[in-house]
Amino acid sequence: MAGFKFKMQSLLNIKIQLEDNIKNELGNAVQKLEMEKKKLEQLYSKKDSFIAEYRQGSLGSISVMRLREYSSYISIIDKSIENQIQGVNSEQKSVDKIREKLITAIQERKVLEKLKEKHYIAYAKEQLKQEQRLNDENNSFKHYLKNSNQEGE
Repeated sequence: MAGFKFKMQSLLNIKIQLEDNIKNELGNAVQKLEMEKKKLEQLYSKKDSFIAEYRQGSLGSISVMRLREYSSYISIIDKSIENQIQGVNSEQKSVDKIREKLITAIQERKVLEKLKEKHYIAYAKEQLKQEQRLNDENNSFKHYLKNSNQEGE
């Protein structure tokens, strides 16, 4: 007897490969997101540092020109922070889209795996029926031989 063969095994294999590819894609997207978040944290840190210097300078003897430079630089950092927030949001959307793709891929794979399991159960039941039929035939044949030997004596 031939072993169990799932007719859609190649499709299942493709779905598994697709799922693995999406997992890798998600990993890369999460890394990008984390890098963008880190850049944002660095900008906030830089801004805090310049604000502290600005405050320190305004308490001491620092030129008005220098205070204006600090103020301008803080404004530039604020613009950079706004841009970086947009970058983080964009990367977050990308991660979310890829997660949705992964969820879909997992669901498709699970559907095929359940179908494979159902086919295997049906196959196993059929194999059991055939084995039972063979045993019944074998027992009937043995019984026939035993009776025919007894009649022949």
